[in-house]
Amino acid sequence: MNASDDTARKGSLFHKSTFLIYLLLISGVFLFMLRPFLMAVFLGAIFCGLTYPLYRYMLRKVKKPVFASLLTLLSLLLVLVLPLAAVGSMAYQEAVGFFASLDINTLRSRLEGLLQALRGRFPDLLHQVNAQDLSGMTLDALQNGGQFLLKHSADISLSVAGNLVSFFLMLFIMFYFYIDGPRILQRAITWSPLEDKYELVLIEKFVSVSKGTLKGIMVVGLLQGLIGGILLASVGFHSPIFLGVLMVFSSIIPALGTALVWGPSALFLLAEGRWVAAMIVVLVGIFVISSVDNLVRPKIVGKDIQMHDLMVLLSTLGGLTLFGLPGLIIGPILASLFLSVWTIFEEVFAEEIALNKDPN
Repeated sequence: MNASDDTARKGSLFHKSTFLIYLLLISGVFLFMLRPFLMAVFLGAIFCGLTYPLYRYMLRKVKKPVFASLLTLLSLLLVLVLPLAAVGSMAYQEAVGFFASLDINTLRSRLEGLLQALRGRFPDLLHQVNAQDLSGMTLDALQNGGQFLLKHSADISLSVAGNLVSFFLMLFIMFYFYIDGPRILQRAITWSPLEDKYELVLIEKFVSVSKGTLKGIMVVGLLQGLIGGILLASVGFHSPIFLGVLMVFSSIIPALGTALVWGPSALFLLAEGRWVAAMIVVLVGIFVISSVDNLVRPKIVGKDIQMHDLMVLLSTLGGLTLFGLPGLIIGPILASLFLSVWTIFEEVFAEEIALNKDPN
Protein backbone atom coordinates (compact mmCIF):
# COMPACT_ATOMS: atom_id res chain seq x y z
CA MET A 1 0.00 0.00 0.00
CA ASN A 2 1.56 3.31 -1.06
CA ALA A 3 1.40 6.58 0.90
CA SER A 4 -1.41 8.07 -1.21
CA ASP A 5 -3.66 5.04 -0.59
CA ASP A 6 -2.97 5.18 3.14
CA THR A 7 -3.74 8.90 3.20
CA ALA A 8 -6.98 8.34 1.28
CA ARG A 9 -8.01 5.58 3.67
CA LYS A 10 -7.34 7.75 6.71
CA GLY A 11 -9.20 10.64 5.10
CA SER A 12 -12.17 8.42 4.36
CA LEU A 13 -12.17 7.11 7.94
CA PHE A 14 -12.00 10.67 9.27
CA HIS A 15 -14.92 11.81 7.09
CA LYS A 16 -17.03 8.82 8.07
CA SER A 17 -16.28 9.30 11.77
CA THR A 18 -17.12 12.98 11.53
CA PHE A 19 -20.35 12.21 9.70
CA LEU A 20 -21.36 9.65 12.36
CA ILE A 21 -20.82 12.27 15.06
CA TYR A 22 -23.06 14.71 13.16
CA LEU A 23 -25.59 11.94 12.56
CA LEU A 24 -25.81 10.97 16.24
CA LEU A 25 -25.87 14.57 17.42
CA ILE A 26 -28.63 15.69 15.05
CA SER A 27 -30.64 12.49 15.66
CA GLY A 28 -30.33 12.94 19.42
CA VAL A 29 -31.52 16.56 19.25
CA PHE A 30 -34.39 15.58 16.95
CA LEU A 31 -35.55 12.76 19.28
CA PHE A 32 -35.20 15.06 22.28
CA MET A 33 -37.44 17.58 20.52
CA LEU A 34 -40.03 14.87 19.85
CA ARG A 35 -39.85 13.29 23.31
CA PRO A 36 -43.43 14.34 24.30
CA PHE A 37 -44.75 12.43 21.30
CA LEU A 38 -42.51 9.36 21.30
CA MET A 39 -45.00 7.36 23.38
CA ALA A 40 -47.75 8.07 20.85
CA VAL A 41 -45.43 7.01 18.01
CA PHE A 42 -44.42 3.84 19.85
CA LEU A 43 -48.00 2.84 20.71
CA GLY A 44 -49.13 3.74 17.21
CA ALA A 45 -46.52 1.37 15.78
CA ILE A 46 -47.64 -1.40 18.15
CA PHE A 47 -51.36 -1.10 17.42
CA CYS A 48 -50.74 -0.63 13.72
CA GLY A 49 -48.72 -3.83 13.59
CA LEU A 50 -51.38 -5.77 15.48
CA THR A 51 -54.29 -4.53 13.39
CA TYR A 52 -52.51 -4.51 10.04
CA PRO A 53 -54.42 -7.65 8.84
CA LEU A 54 -57.65 -5.65 9.26
CA TYR A 55 -56.17 -2.86 7.13
CA ARG A 56 -55.18 -5.35 4.42
CA TYR A 57 -58.75 -6.70 4.44
CA MET A 58 -60.13 -3.17 4.05
CA LEU A 59 -57.61 -2.47 1.30
CA ARG A 60 -58.80 -5.51 -0.67
CA LYS A 61 -62.36 -4.20 -0.43
CA VAL A 62 -61.93 -0.52 -1.25
CA LYS A 63 -58.66 -0.64 -3.26
CA LYS A 64 -57.62 2.81 -1.97
CA PRO A 65 -55.00 2.96 0.84
CA VAL A 66 -56.36 6.24 2.27
CA PHE A 67 -59.94 4.96 2.46
CA ALA A 68 -58.79 1.60 3.83
CA SER A 69 -56.81 3.33 6.58
CA LEU A 70 -59.77 5.53 7.51
CA LEU A 71 -62.17 2.58 7.59
CA THR A 72 -59.78 0.57 9.75
CA LEU A 73 -59.47 3.36 12.32
CA LEU A 74 -63.23 3.95 12.30
CA SER A 75 -63.87 0.25 12.90
CA LEU A 76 -61.45 0.19 15.84
CA LEU A 77 -63.10 3.27 17.34
CA LEU A 78 -66.63 1.89 17.09
CA VAL A 79 -65.90 -1.67 18.16
CA LEU A 80 -63.20 -1.23 20.80
CA VAL A 81 -62.35 2.29 21.87
CA LEU A 82 -65.77 3.83 22.51
CA PRO A 83 -67.16 0.88 24.54
CA LEU A 84 -63.97 0.67 26.59
CA ALA A 85 -64.01 4.43 27.21
CA ALA A 86 -67.62 4.23 28.40
CA VAL A 87 -66.81 1.40 30.81
CA GLY A 88 -63.74 3.27 32.07
CA SER A 89 -65.79 6.40 32.73
CA MET A 90 -68.40 4.44 34.71
CA ALA A 91 -65.64 2.66 36.66
CA TYR A 92 -64.07 5.98 37.60
CA GLN A 93 -67.40 7.37 38.81
CA GLU A 94 -67.99 4.23 40.86
CA ALA A 95 -64.51 4.46 42.38
CA VAL A 96 -65.05 8.06 43.49
CA GLY A 97 -68.47 7.19 44.95
CA PHE A 98 -67.12 4.09 46.68
CA PHE A 99 -64.31 5.90 48.49
CA ALA A 100 -66.45 8.95 49.26
CA SER A 101 -69.12 6.87 51.02
CA LEU A 102 -66.69 4.56 52.83
CA ASP A 103 -67.18 4.56 56.62
CA ILE A 104 -63.70 3.71 57.84
CA ASN A 105 -64.51 3.57 61.57
CA THR A 106 -67.44 1.18 61.16
CA LEU A 107 -65.49 -1.01 58.78
CA ARG A 108 -62.49 -1.02 61.14
CA SER A 109 -64.57 -2.25 64.08
CA ARG A 110 -66.22 -4.94 61.96
CA LEU A 111 -62.90 -6.14 60.57
CA GLU A 112 -61.35 -6.29 64.06
CA GLY A 113 -64.33 -8.29 65.29
CA LEU A 114 -64.00 -10.66 62.33
CA LEU A 115 -60.29 -11.20 63.00
CA GLN A 116 -60.94 -11.77 66.69
CA ALA A 117 -63.59 -14.38 65.84
CA LEU A 118 -61.27 -16.12 63.38
CA ARG A 119 -58.44 -16.15 65.92
CA GLY A 120 -60.77 -17.65 68.50
CA ARG A 121 -61.75 -20.40 66.06
CA PHE A 122 -58.22 -21.00 64.70
CA PRO A 123 -55.92 -20.10 67.61
CA ASP A 124 -52.92 -22.09 66.39
CA LEU A 125 -53.03 -20.51 62.95
CA LEU A 126 -53.65 -16.89 63.94
CA HIS A 127 -52.26 -16.67 67.49
CA GLN A 128 -49.58 -14.16 66.43
CA VAL A 129 -51.96 -11.95 64.46
CA ASN A 130 -52.86 -8.65 66.11
CA ALA A 131 -56.36 -7.77 64.96
CA GLN A 132 -55.96 -4.05 65.55
CA ASP A 133 -52.64 -3.81 63.73
CA LEU A 134 -53.79 -5.87 60.75
CA SER A 135 -57.10 -4.08 60.35
CA GLY A 136 -55.38 -0.75 60.85
CA MET A 137 -52.85 -1.39 58.08
CA THR A 138 -55.54 -2.68 55.72
CA LEU A 139 -57.93 0.18 56.26
CA ASP A 140 -55.22 2.83 56.29
CA ALA A 141 -54.13 1.65 52.84
CA LEU A 142 -57.77 1.74 51.70
CA GLN A 143 -58.31 5.18 53.17
CA ASN A 144 -55.12 6.56 51.65
CA GLY A 145 -56.19 5.25 48.26
CA GLY A 146 -59.56 6.91 48.58
CA GLN A 147 -58.10 10.22 49.72
CA PHE A 148 -55.62 10.15 46.85
CA LEU A 149 -58.37 9.50 44.32
CA LEU A 150 -60.63 12.25 45.68
CA LYS A 151 -57.81 14.74 46.12
CA HIS A 152 -56.39 14.19 42.65
CA SER A 153 -59.63 13.71 40.77
CA ALA A 154 -59.13 17.09 39.10
CA ASP A 155 -55.58 16.17 38.18
CA ILE A 156 -56.81 12.86 36.83
CA SER A 157 -59.35 14.69 34.68
CA LEU A 158 -56.62 16.94 33.27
CA SER A 159 -54.47 13.89 32.67
CA VAL A 160 -57.31 12.22 30.80
CA ALA A 161 -57.67 15.34 28.66
CA GLY A 162 -53.95 15.26 27.92
CA ASN A 163 -54.15 11.58 27.11
CA LEU A 164 -56.99 12.29 24.70
CA VAL A 165 -54.67 14.58 22.77
CA SER A 166 -52.03 11.84 22.70
CA PHE A 167 -54.70 9.33 21.72
CA PHE A 168 -55.82 11.31 18.66
CA LEU A 169 -52.19 11.92 17.76
CA MET A 170 -51.67 8.15 17.93
CA LEU A 171 -54.64 7.63 15.57
CA PHE A 172 -53.15 10.18 13.16
CA ILE A 173 -49.82 8.33 13.31
CA MET A 174 -51.54 4.99 12.74
CA PHE A 175 -53.28 6.42 9.67
CA TYR A 176 -49.90 7.00 8.00
CA PHE A 177 -48.31 3.84 9.39
CA TYR A 178 -51.01 1.74 7.70
CA ILE A 179 -50.21 3.35 4.36
CA ASP A 180 -46.43 3.73 4.61
CA GLY A 181 -45.57 1.22 7.34
CA PRO A 182 -43.86 -1.43 5.18
CA ARG A 183 -41.71 1.19 3.47
CA ILE A 184 -40.76 2.79 6.82
CA LEU A 185 -39.90 -0.62 8.28
CA GLN A 186 -37.75 -1.55 5.28
CA ARG A 187 -35.91 1.77 5.52
CA ALA A 188 -35.25 1.16 9.24
CA ILE A 189 -33.86 -2.30 8.45
CA THR A 190 -31.62 -0.78 5.78
CA TRP A 191 -30.26 1.84 8.18
CA SER A 192 -29.62 -0.61 11.01
CA PRO A 193 -26.02 -1.89 11.21
CA LEU A 194 -27.21 -5.30 12.46
CA GLU A 195 -27.51 -8.26 10.13
CA ASP A 196 -30.96 -8.60 8.64
CA LYS A 197 -31.57 -11.95 10.33
CA TYR A 198 -31.07 -10.38 13.78
CA GLU A 199 -33.28 -7.45 12.91
CA LEU A 200 -36.03 -9.83 11.81
CA VAL A 201 -35.72 -11.69 15.13
CA LEU A 202 -36.17 -8.45 17.07
CA ILE A 203 -39.13 -7.38 14.94
CA GLU A 204 -40.74 -10.80 15.36
CA LYS A 205 -40.29 -10.63 19.13
CA PHE A 206 -41.70 -7.11 19.19
CA VAL A 207 -44.84 -8.14 17.31
CA SER A 208 -45.39 -11.48 19.08
CA VAL A 209 -45.01 -10.11 22.62
CA SER A 210 -47.22 -7.11 21.79
CA LYS A 211 -49.83 -9.47 20.41
CA GLY A 212 -49.61 -11.83 23.37
CA THR A 213 -49.81 -9.04 25.94
CA LEU A 214 -52.79 -7.39 24.29
CA LYS A 215 -54.59 -10.70 23.80
CA GLY A 216 -53.98 -11.48 27.46
CA ILE A 217 -55.54 -8.17 28.48
CA MET A 218 -58.25 -7.79 25.84
CA VAL A 219 -59.50 -11.38 25.84
CA VAL A 220 -58.52 -13.12 29.08
CA GLY A 221 -58.57 -9.96 31.20
CA LEU A 222 -61.88 -8.70 29.84
CA LEU A 223 -63.47 -12.12 30.29
CA GLN A 224 -62.27 -12.37 33.89
CA GLY A 225 -63.30 -8.79 34.60
CA LEU A 226 -66.75 -9.41 33.11
CA ILE A 227 -67.28 -12.54 35.22
CA GLY A 228 -65.93 -10.78 38.32
CA GLY A 229 -68.10 -7.72 37.79
CA ILE A 230 -71.24 -9.83 37.35
CA LEU A 231 -70.30 -11.89 40.42
CA LEU A 232 -69.81 -8.84 42.66
CA ALA A 233 -72.98 -7.21 41.34
CA SER A 234 -74.96 -10.39 42.07
CA VAL A 235 -73.86 -10.39 45.73
CA GLY A 236 -74.82 -6.75 46.14
CA PHE A 237 -71.44 -5.04 45.86
CA HIS A 238 -71.79 -1.30 45.28
CA SER A 239 -68.95 -0.85 42.76
CA PRO A 240 -68.92 -3.93 40.48
CA ILE A 241 -67.78 -2.08 37.34
CA PHE A 242 -64.85 -0.45 39.15
CA LEU A 243 -63.73 -3.76 40.66
CA GLY A 244 -64.28 -5.56 37.35
CA VAL A 245 -61.94 -3.09 35.63
CA LEU A 246 -59.37 -3.66 38.37
CA MET A 247 -59.61 -7.39 37.65
CA VAL A 248 -58.89 -6.74 33.97
CA PHE A 249 -55.58 -5.08 34.79
CA SER A 250 -54.64 -7.39 37.66
CA SER A 251 -55.21 -10.44 35.43
CA ILE A 252 -51.88 -9.84 33.71
CA ILE A 253 -49.95 -10.27 36.98
CA PRO A 254 -48.70 -13.89 37.18
CA ALA A 255 -49.64 -16.14 40.12
CA LEU A 256 -51.80 -13.58 41.96
CA GLY A 257 -53.91 -12.18 39.13
CA THR A 258 -57.54 -11.36 39.86
CA ALA A 259 -57.24 -12.76 43.40
CA LEU A 260 -55.78 -9.36 44.26
CA VAL A 261 -59.30 -7.99 43.73
CA TRP A 262 -61.81 -10.68 44.59
CA GLY A 263 -59.83 -11.74 47.70
CA PRO A 264 -60.09 -8.34 49.46
CA SER A 265 -63.68 -8.07 48.20
CA ALA A 266 -64.49 -11.31 50.02
CA LEU A 267 -62.84 -9.94 53.18
CA PHE A 268 -64.90 -6.78 52.82
CA LEU A 269 -68.07 -8.88 52.72
CA LEU A 270 -66.90 -10.85 55.75
CA ALA A 271 -66.32 -7.61 57.65
CA GLU A 272 -69.94 -6.71 56.93
CA GLY A 273 -71.07 -10.08 58.28
CA ARG A 274 -72.16 -11.42 54.89
CA TRP A 275 -70.61 -14.88 55.15
CA VAL A 276 -72.62 -16.53 52.39
CA ALA A 277 -71.81 -13.80 49.86
CA ALA A 278 -68.12 -13.95 50.83
CA MET A 279 -68.04 -17.73 50.32
CA ILE A 280 -69.71 -17.38 46.92
CA VAL A 281 -67.08 -14.84 45.85
CA VAL A 282 -64.23 -17.09 47.03
CA LEU A 283 -65.61 -20.23 45.37
CA VAL A 284 -66.37 -18.53 42.06
CA GLY A 285 -63.01 -16.77 42.19
CA ILE A 286 -61.11 -20.02 42.68
CA PHE A 287 -63.07 -22.38 40.44
CA VAL A 288 -64.38 -20.08 37.69
CA ILE A 289 -62.33 -16.89 37.35
CA SER A 290 -59.00 -18.64 37.96
CA SER A 291 -60.02 -21.44 35.59
CA VAL A 292 -60.47 -18.88 32.83
CA ASP A 293 -56.83 -17.89 33.32
CA ASN A 294 -55.59 -21.48 33.40
CA LEU A 295 -57.68 -22.79 30.48
CA VAL A 296 -58.18 -19.82 28.14
CA ARG A 297 -54.84 -17.99 28.44
CA PRO A 298 -52.68 -20.85 27.04
CA LYS A 299 -54.98 -21.18 24.02
CA ILE A 300 -55.35 -17.45 23.36
CA VAL A 301 -51.85 -16.22 24.15
CA GLY A 302 -50.12 -19.45 23.08
CA LYS A 303 -46.39 -19.02 22.60
CA ASP A 304 -46.50 -15.29 21.91
CA ILE A 305 -44.94 -14.50 25.30
CA GLN A 306 -42.09 -16.94 25.84
CA MET A 307 -40.87 -15.54 29.14
CA HIS A 308 -40.67 -16.76 32.69
CA ASP A 309 -43.57 -15.67 34.90
CA LEU A 310 -41.17 -13.77 37.14
CA MET A 311 -39.85 -11.77 34.18
CA VAL A 312 -43.41 -11.00 33.07
CA LEU A 313 -44.30 -9.84 36.58
CA LEU A 314 -41.22 -7.64 37.02
CA SER A 315 -41.42 -6.13 33.53
CA THR A 316 -45.14 -5.39 33.96
CA LEU A 317 -44.67 -3.69 37.32
CA GLY A 318 -41.59 -1.85 36.06
CA GLY A 319 -43.42 -0.74 32.94
CA LEU A 320 -46.34 0.58 35.01
CA THR A 321 -43.95 2.48 37.27
CA LEU A 322 -41.99 4.05 34.43
CA PHE A 323 -44.60 4.57 31.70
CA GLY A 324 -47.94 4.46 33.52
CA LEU A 325 -50.81 2.51 31.95
CA PRO A 326 -49.02 1.95 28.59
CA GLY A 327 -46.35 0.14 30.61
CA LEU A 328 -48.65 -2.90 30.71
CA ILE A 329 -47.66 -3.40 27.08
CA ILE A 330 -44.29 -1.66 26.89
CA GLY A 331 -42.79 -3.42 29.94
CA PRO A 332 -43.08 -7.00 28.60
CA ILE A 333 -41.98 -5.84 25.12
CA LEU A 334 -38.78 -4.29 26.50
CA ALA A 335 -38.14 -7.40 28.58
CA SER A 336 -38.52 -9.62 25.52
CA LEU A 337 -36.20 -7.40 23.46
CA PHE A 338 -33.71 -7.45 26.33
CA LEU A 339 -33.66 -11.26 26.34
CA SER A 340 -33.50 -11.39 22.53
CA VAL A 341 -30.51 -9.03 22.39
CA TRP A 342 -28.61 -11.17 24.89
CA THR A 343 -29.47 -14.28 22.88
CA ILE A 344 -28.07 -12.58 19.77
CA PHE A 345 -25.00 -11.59 21.79
CA GLU A 346 -24.35 -15.26 22.58
CA GLU A 347 -24.46 -16.07 18.86
CA VAL A 348 -22.39 -13.12 17.63
CA PHE A 349 -19.68 -13.53 20.27
CA ALA A 350 -19.79 -17.33 20.41
CA GLU A 351 -16.06 -17.67 19.80
CA GLU A 352 -15.11 -15.15 22.47
CA ILE A 353 -17.48 -16.77 24.97
CA ALA A 354 -16.03 -20.20 24.18
CA LEU A 355 -12.53 -18.92 25.00
CA ASN A 356 -13.68 -17.91 28.48
CA LYS A 357 -15.04 -21.34 29.33
CA ASP A 358 -13.11 -23.45 31.79
CA PRO A 359 -11.68 -26.42 29.85
CA ASN A 360 -12.08 -28.57 32.96
